[in-house]
Amino acid sequence: MLKYIVVFGVAMAIFLVFATGDIPFMERNYATSEETRDAAQKANTPKYTRHQAIEFVEEDIRANCAASDEYLPHLSSFEATWMRQPRIDDHHERGYREWTVTDPLTGAYWRLYEDNNEVVAVIGNC
Repeated sequence: MLKYIVVFGVAMAIFLVFATGDIPFMERNYATSEETRDAAQKANTPKYTRHQAIEFVEEDIRANCAASDEYLPHLSSFEATWMRQPRIDDHHERGYREWTVTDPLTGAYWRLYEDNNEVVAVIGNC
């Protein structure tokens, strides 16, 4: 029984060190260093604003969509959502750092990938 208590105590100590980021007998807190915060902020911040993402999709609709007059009149109602690492499998090839721009009136949506500025029409008449 004593072995279980010792193992549980060591496991809790390791967990607390990793949870707080404070390494005992060290002055530096590695979990909240400025470099770590800057890297995390850069990785979790979109490159474009919502308005810019919708503008990219608008340009693609104007250039490549045969039914552009179906979507462009209600462009002001378009919504954009950013995901750094999408985990949803919807049977379409997914990339990282993507904007999903939806048209709530028709149900159509497009994806804008920040890495190469590619716009993919997922559901719609394009």
